[in-house]
Amino acid sequence: MGFLSGKRILVTGVASKLSIAYGIAQAMHREGAELAFHLPERQTERPRRRICRSIGF
Repeated sequence: MGFLSGKRILVTGVASKLSIAYGIAQAMHREGAELAFHLPERQTERPRRRICRSIGF
């Protein structure tokens, strides 16, 4: 059971794998948090899916 198990967190600002929000989302996911993402609209669907998949979704 992780430190954030049972917590729901909205993650914003994940523009790429180089963004701080990406690293934070990875850490929260590892600790058991349930994540929801708000990704920039300027991104196309393919990069959005890649980012979410790489975190574990």
